[in-house]
Amino acid sequence: MVDRHDYVALEWVKGEIAETLKQAHQALEHLADDPQALEAIDQCLEGIHLVHGSLQMVEFYGAALLAEEMEKLALALQQGRVAQRDEALRLLRQAIGQLPQYLDRVQSARRDLPLVVLPLLNDLRSARGESLLSETSLFSPQLPSLPP
Repeated sequence: MVDRHDYVALEWVKGEIAETLKQAHQALEHLADDPQALEAIDQCLEGIHLVHGSLQMVEFYGAALLAEEMEKLALALQQGRVAQRDEALRLLRQAIGQLPQYLDRVQSARRDLPLVVLPLLNDLRSARGESLLSETSLFSPQLPSLPP
């Protein structure tokens, strides 16, 4: 099996991702303290969007999928499309804390396995009223190419 991920690129962006997520977390805390602080969800959404783009750029798609679900939930919060606002905020805070840990795991194990974060992905989706992902939807084995 050939792993085509660029772990040097991941190392390069991990620090910026962690800092951006820290700022997004602070914005969420501000929003939790003051529900009228609408600029806070804008700041959080902007940060998560940057993280999502960075992860797509370095082609770590499991991590990018987690960031994408975070971004979609932040957007739903911004647009008032979540039934349980406090639960959505809690899930976003949890995901913001878990993404750097997932990236550390990806880097040390040299595998981007979104199955590890499937429960969190589904919690984020459920908070938006979306259908849940199955294990098979995330299964993409790396099969060796065989000569003809």
